[in-house]
Amino acid sequence: MTITFIILGITIILFVSGKIRPDIVAIMSMMALSMTGVLTTKETFSGFSNSSIILIAGLFIVGEAMSRTGLTSWLGNKIITLSKNNSNRLLVLIIVGSAVLSAFMSNTGTVASLMPVIIAAAWRLKTSASKMLIPLSFAAATGGLLTLTGTPTNIVTNQAMIEGGVQEFGFFEFAYIGVPLLVLTVIYMRYFGQKLLPNNESRKLEDIDESIQNIEDSYQLYEGFWRVRIRPSSSAIGKTIKQMQLGSKMGVNIIKIIPHEKKTTTILKKVGLKKSDPDEFPDLERELHAQDELIVNCSENRINRFIQKYDVAATKQEEVDGNFMKENVLSDEIGICEMIVAPKSSYKGKHINTGRFGDKYNLQVMALNRHNKRIRGREFDLKEGDSLLVRAKWEDIKAIQEESRDFLIIGSPEELSKEVGKITRKGIISILAMVFMVTMFIWGPFSSAITVILTAFIMVLGGCINMNQSYRAINWNVIIIMAGMIPMGVALQKTGGAKYIADSMITLLGDMHPTYFLAGIFLITSFLSQVMSNTATAILMAPIVLVASIQLGYSPQPFMMALAVSASTAFLTPFGTPTNTMVMNAGNYKFTDYMKSGSILLLIFFIVSIVLIPMIWPYH
Repeated sequence: MTITFIILGITIILFVSGKIRPDIVAIMSMMALSMTGVLTTKETFSGFSNSSIILIAGLFIVGEAMSRTGLTSWLGNKIITLSKNNSNRLLVLIIVGSAVLSAFMSNTGTVASLMPVIIAAAWRLKTSASKMLIPLSFAAATGGLLTLTGTPTNIVTNQAMIEGGVQEFGFFEFAYIGVPLLVLTVIYMRYFGQKLLPNNESRKLEDIDESIQNIEDSYQLYEGFWRVRIRPSSSAIGKTIKQMQLGSKMGVNIIKIIPHEKKTTTILKKVGLKKSDPDEFPDLERELHAQDELIVNCSENRINRFIQKYDVAATKQEEVDGNFMKENVLSDEIGICEMIVAPKSSYKGKHINTGRFGDKYNLQVMALNRHNKRIRGREFDLKEGDSLLVRAKWEDIKAIQEESRDFLIIGSPEELSKEVGKITRKGIISILAMVFMVTMFIWGPFSSAITVILTAFIMVLGGCINMNQSYRAINWNVIIIMAGMIPMGVALQKTGGAKYIADSMITLLGDMHPTYFLAGIFLITSFLSQVMSNTATAILMAPIVLVASIQLGYSPQPFMMALAVSASTAFLTPFGTPTNTMVMNAGNYKFTDYMKSGSILLLIFFIVSIVLIPMIWPYH
């Protein structure tokens, strides 16, 4: 037991110091327990076979799929619309919206998705983003208390109860305390908390509408978007895009093909499930049919040649704005970006045409700038420093950004891909998958881990996210910290360390009213959560709290709920949770800003928890 406590003490010191990455600390702790003979090899790696690890990994995939299908961006845009240019209303909507999202996806994913939208909204309202970002982070933490899967600490707490053979919490049972805390968070931040936040200038994050506007201005795309209809008499009928050489020979970029549909029911139209969906990135072997409609980009001279040669009808799109671009040029699958020809690019000096080029990248060239001026024509000899506006699948753009030495990508296409902000068929699939997940949690035919993996699998099969994106979506830092710290809980139980600490707590507080014991658990856990990973804190405290409450003859539920709530109160430091760290630079915050706004909120959480938890979950 002595060796276990020494390793535990060193682990906590390293967590608090922050000089070594938390995941590295967790691995060091795990290996130290093994090398000193405290744990067997099987026990050392027991964290990686724990079902809660699989559950959390699956939730990262589910949350990323929701983000990639535009649900989070759609909600962010709705928040801005509902705010009606009122900063106070915007603050309230931010807190509520963030909390609702974080109840079903990771807190980190929620903040990452909403932060650019909120900063852009703050700039439009001429208010400081620093008044909004700490509330966003705190709201995400509070929203995690609405459901079982809202935060890893809830899952850790519930798993400890299952392994201890006591009645675990239901999926929405956390909301009994989470909803009152959320309401009080809204009231506090709206009327008092935001006044404690600084009025800092923050780095303006470029939102998708502004990015589109900048692209339109730079490349003068507004000159020529046309809606083309294939007449029944057209000679284009039955020909493929490749055969017609629209891009290479005529300089006509086909952006989207809308197949002719004789009958489409009103209901199907409303939900976007037509018999034939628009082809948003047409294959070169795609044949054209009578009454098909095309969205194309080209000059007036080129569209006239297209009309004369193939007997098609064309109407110029007069209103080419952000909405038009998001409706026709962009989607959750297709994006646009600027690429600069790198100095050592293998494409330097090569001859290209507008339209598709290169078998390697599958890109569609829309325009070219040289020395910040638009180069006219349909043929180009690429030079170092040329800036290409290309259209491609988001995943292909990302692949070029990560792997290519030929081009340099300007901007952050990975972030913009999540900001298209419209509900597509894939968005509907992800919503239905979430409904399935919640239903399975409530109904309970499968374990939590199986339910989440099934949900993630449905989203992959539905095209909401692919396997490569799924692997990237998993926050491996959290996974490693959890898997590395679970063996410490095993060691504390195996060596009697957990019982010793529990006995010490009983000796100190056992003769007092159980509320004092509840308060002690809350304060200890909350303190540890300010200075180390809240997930690691929950893993350490769960077996201790469980053993102590049982030995005292109390029901474990109120004390385990206090543990879950207090582990989510890392309001006092910028490194208490990843979301606090994420908003620090964007809001230009200081350490003291968290202390000022978070201390009162922490006190509110403490008082409400001490009063309500015993009322909802009695001691006996």
